[in-house]
Amino acid sequence: MMWKIRHFCFAFWLYLNQPLEGSESQSVWHMSRFWYLYKIQFLETCLEKDINSESHYTQ
Repeated sequence: MMWKIRHFCFAFWLYLNQPLEGSESQSVWHMSRFWYLYKIQFLETCLEKDINSESHYTQ
């Protein structure tokens, strides 16, 4: 249960600290949309790490 709170707090912190102007990515104003995009990015990162770790063992 504690990891869920930490995960949400970290995502909320990223939401509050996103750049407003002059960045490559656009700011997301709706928290639900930000949460959706954050989860997708998090899963892509986990999948990429998993693929990298599997390739390490097959060499």
